[in-house]
Amino acid sequence: MSSGAVVVAPVGLPVVAAGAVLAAGAIAVTAGAVLVARAVNAAAESAVRAIGESGAQLEADIAAIEAAEEAEQWRRRAVTDVVVVNARLRLVRERAERAGVALEVPRPLALSAEISPARAVQWVSEVEREIARLSAKLDAAAPPLRITVSGKTGLADADLTAELDRHRHAAARRHATRPAAVATSSITDVISLLDPDATASERDEVLAAAAAISGRDEPSLYLSDLRTTVVDTLNPRVRSRRLAATWVAALDDGPLAEVVAGIDPPARLRGTADALREVVAGTRELTPRLRAEGTDLAAWAEDVAGRAFVRELVRKCLNESGHEVLDTFDGEGYTGLRLARADWGDQHSTVVRVRDGNIIEHHLESTRAPRGDSDELVDQERCAIANAGIQAVADAAAAAGVRVRLQESPPQQVSTAWRVPESWHTSTSDTKDDIDTERPRLRERDSR
Repeated sequence: MSSGAVVVAPVGLPVVAAGAVLAAGAIAVTAGAVLVARAVNAAAESAVRAIGESGAQLEADIAAIEAAEEAEQWRRRAVTDVVVVNARLRLVRERAERAGVALEVPRPLALSAEISPARAVQWVSEVEREIARLSAKLDAAAPPLRITVSGKTGLADADLTAELDRHRHAAARRHATRPAAVATSSITDVISLLDPDATASERDEVLAAAAAISGRDEPSLYLSDLRTTVVDTLNPRVRSRRLAATWVAALDDGPLAEVVAGIDPPARLRGTADALREVVAGTRELTPRLRAEGTDLAAWAEDVAGRAFVRELVRKCLNESGHEVLDTFDGEGYTGLRLARADWGDQHSTVVRVRDGNIIEHHLESTRAPRGDSDELVDQERCAIANAGIQAVADAAAAAGVRVRLQESPPQQVSTAWRVPESWHTSTSDTKDDIDTERPRLRERDSR
């Protein structure tokens, strides 16, 4: 076929096997970007595989599939843990900056296809311990808490220092251990429910309320209020900041940030990232509308990363088959490449568009109509070469764990002007690759 589409199933992109096609360079960066985007979006996808065998072979295939899916679930969980811990690091940095405390905060882990799940799990474990240490240090650096009791109460002249100290230790322990069960009558257990990523002011709000409980009438009522404050008010607020930080950390640092840099999101989402940064800084609430925009922004970033990965896969495979990229172009929902070969001169080029959904459309473009049987033969052979290059993309994607299928599509018209490199004008070779293919149709280049 001279024109068609390779549909790259998105399910495969985050499971790229190390060493398959992702050695280094742009393709490794884009693969890492897809890993990050998928983890951020927590996409729950599974491959549908048809089995046509029976008996012992069927049982063996099912066992292999189950083992592969279990391994992939482990990998997805490990990658998701990494992006969440990266977000927590972002929150620690924000808290330290706002408090004016100098802390050496670990750098986020830049995900790539070469990072094994075991390495991800090890890093998460190590960094979470460091986050606990740094968070406790930030708590300790907060100004002394002063409690003022107003109104007609027996606590007006009470010294709450001892209670504060006891509960401050309980609040500090929440960074390292989380209670499996909470006694409804235990103030310290309720304090330990406070999210470890809560700010110092949120912690102090809980401590002040907790210190005053023991001296009040009907303490169980105040303990219930305290639990409601922690579970229903403060923790959801912290979780919202962490969600915003997950999006912001991925968009601001690492491979996804590198891929989306300089690309404008849809108009309605162009202020979303800044609004999310304000949420992370604690100066804005994550409203339902902003949460929805954050979800859409992350989905947009995933689309961009997917197209970038497929584009680099196309570039790599066609470079290896003798093509060079003449120019790149972008349009609504796609990114494009125009490639040619030195032995083709300026007569033909292969035009590839990577569309949303990771669909690769391609066709061979000609600068002139065939003038005879000889030209027809050349056109057919070059169509075959172009098709073989696209098939190589599909094969490389499959080797990297990406499921593909071939699908015919209408040829696309391209009006972008192009020129071959000056060094090609001296080439006299007319290589004819021996590639079996059906008689292709050639698309004449639009002269506009």
